Amino acid sequence: VPNIIKAKTKDGIFVVDIIKEELSSLGYHVYHNILESTDFGVPQIRKRLFIIASRKELKNPFPKPTHNITGSDGLKKTPTLWDAISDLPQINAREGSEEMDYDKQALTDYQKQLRENSHKISNHKAMNHSKRLVERFSSMTWGQSTSDVPEHLKPYKRNSKEISEKVYDQNNRRMHPNKPCHTIAASFYANFVHPYLNRNFTAREGARIQSFPDWYVFKGKPTVVSHKLLQREGRED
Repeated sequence: VPNIIKAKTKDGIFVVDIIKEELSSLGYHVYHNILESTDFGVPQIRKRLFIIASRKELKNPFPKPTHNITGSDGLKKTPTLWDAISDLPQINAREGSEEMDYDKQALTDYQKQLRENSHKISNHKAMNHSKRLVERFSSMTWGQSTSDVPEHLKPYKRNSKEISEKVYDQNNRRMHPNKPCHTIAASFYANFVHPYLNRNFTAREGARIQSFPDWYVFKGKPTVVSHKLLQREGRED
């Protein structure tokens, strides 16, 4: 997590400096840097701190960016959210299946890469949203969240028909199709709304955004699949 670079102990010492000092005392050359996933062709805004410890001195310990948002400076253009998921079946709330056929050809190089040798789509089942939740999503435009919907569509208090006063800006935000997606966190089921359809992302859409290949199948109850997406390869926040 990038903010750890600012983290301090109660004595005011930067945690990253403690880590580097400890590794250096063991005879390692230590390097640290914050890398952004969009700089390497992933359609998701995700910054992470990397620390490398090597017995040998390294001239260039970190990879150079291969992509950027605009495709300028001789770099490739970072895929957008829609570049990642537009070939998946356009299912509505309560539709889809744990295994289904592709209904169109791959439309982008990113999609072709993630399809690889997969012949089926797994984990592409939409959540069973209520009619009211679908109506709430339908009132949102790109970039808007639950806090922007009409008052009568805002969430109720638990076990009540009274409108809740606690509405979180980041909950159920409709993503922009032509930009990289926001960071996929473990609770992504409640964080993102499909750019065109009135539902949250499916597990497969979340996987695509994180660059998981289509042959990778997530097992378990739908409520825990989102956590498995993040636990794989240490991606849970």
